[in-house]
Amino acid sequence: MAAGSNPLKPPKGVPAKALDGLYQGPLEEFTAARNELGKELGSDWVKGLQKPSRAAWLVNQLSARKADEVAELLDLGKDLRGAQEEMLAGSADREKLRDVAQREQRTVSSLTRAAEAIGREHGVGAQILTRVGETLQAAAGDPEVAEAIERGRLTREQRAASIGMVGTAAPPKRSSRKGAKDKEAERRTRQQQAKRRKAAERKLATAEKRLEREQAALERAQDSVEAAEKKVHAAELDAHAARRELEGL
Repeated sequence: MAAGSNPLKPPKGVPAKALDGLYQGPLEEFTAARNELGKELGSDWVKGLQKPSRAAWLVNQLSARKADEVAELLDLGKDLRGAQEEMLAGSADREKLRDVAQREQRTVSSLTRAAEAIGREHGVGAQILTRVGETLQAAAGDPEVAEAIERGRLTREQRAASIGMVGTAAPPKRSSRKGAKDKEAERRTRQQQAKRRKAAERKLATAEKRLEREQAALERAQDSVEAAEKKVHAAELDAHAARRELEGL
């Protein structure tokens, strides 16, 4: 989750319905509505809430409009986490894991189609819909993301972290003569894979932190543009009024 005021953990005095209205309401009205709510409640915490990205906003819309299907997805995510943990412990039922993963993927596809219908009127492209699908899948690996989706208060799209075991075939049986040698080779292969995975995870973490910084900078710039546009509009009204007054003299 991105840094800043956490919409999942509001302080006392910030009503849940108000937060739901912010994150599930029109995206283009978020900044003005947030600032107004912060002013009304006298809350700097509210003013620190981040405007959701377009992909995150679409996921929040799904939570509000497709609550039953989202709940089903999150339940499947819990089952998938459990099956993955069993696999890592060496006691997994691969058929169960494969079945849950396939059911999860079907639900993600259905919700992504629903997001496409919602986003069509907002000019949402394929890239954003891809991020929506990835975010829905990420719920299986991150309980905090799952909670944000369930409550419809997601701020940023997420990426699913797969352990790369779903759908793989069972390892072939080894002959007794090659058993020890093959086990050693497998051990070295697993070690190398673990090293590569850790390196990839570090690279991903660095990239995601940079993405969060750039998204935060973009949001600040958007807020500045909105404020400037309001000032320009006010100046136009003043100029119009002055012009009318002059014409009346």
